[in-house]
Amino acid sequence: MNVLQRFRVAAVLSAGVLTGSALALTPVLTPALTDQAVKEGDSMSRTTGVYTWGSYLLKTYTDDIRLTANSPEVDGIALGTPYERLRYESFLDTFQDRPLTAAQAKVFAQKWNNKITFLLYTHSPGPVSQEEELWQQAYSRGNATETKGREHSYLDLYQSATLTVGGKTLTAKPEIDGPYGDQFTLPAGTPEFRYLGVVHYTFDLTGLPTSGTVTLKFKDSSGKTYAQQANLSQLR
Repeated sequence: MNVLQRFRVAAVLSAGVLTGSALALTPVLTPALTDQAVKEGDSMSRTTGVYTWGSYLLKTYTDDIRLTANSPEVDGIALGTPYERLRYESFLDTFQDRPLTAAQAKVFAQKWNNKITFLLYTHSPGPVSQEEELWQQAYSRGNATETKGREHSYLDLYQSATLTVGGKTLTAKPEIDGPYGDQFTLPAGTPEFRYLGVVHYTFDLTGLPTSGTVTLKFKDSSGKTYAQQANLSQLR
């Protein structure tokens, strides 16, 4: 796992507090907000090297690589808005010594018009050595999907999620970033090599309310159901 991949997963746990006046989700970024998002991401990368999620971090279950007896598979849930996604992209590009140009920022912002994405930061429920066997068992039951270009893992067991917004229910398929390997510490203090990865669920809110509370529902690889609310009125 390279430095950037490790950073992507760890960054979700560096939650801070957004300051300033009340925010509101902007489904289509203005040129001024596009410029502001780029500057914020670039500044975080240059000054601290740590991406601060602030209010975009909705839930944290595990805040480091030390697991507890009841640690769920999902470590944290973040919400990306058009503004946050551009800010994050600017942060990553500066982190890789290739800052976004104004033209690139405009194109990237347009890609996220009217869209929000939920990012699930996860780790495998068991050691990497068991992943292939568990995947084969799940595949034989029709619970896992065959993938190309990545190793079989618990991430292939994630299915579609739903988002309730404005009285309507939207459905999104998972987009997977991973698996990557890392060493975790078990409750007994012993190390164990496990997979980790990020599951993305992206929804198009065109014609739907972009304020108020929305509810995401999904299941992890073990079948455990999660219901996570987010107040879009509190996010930019």
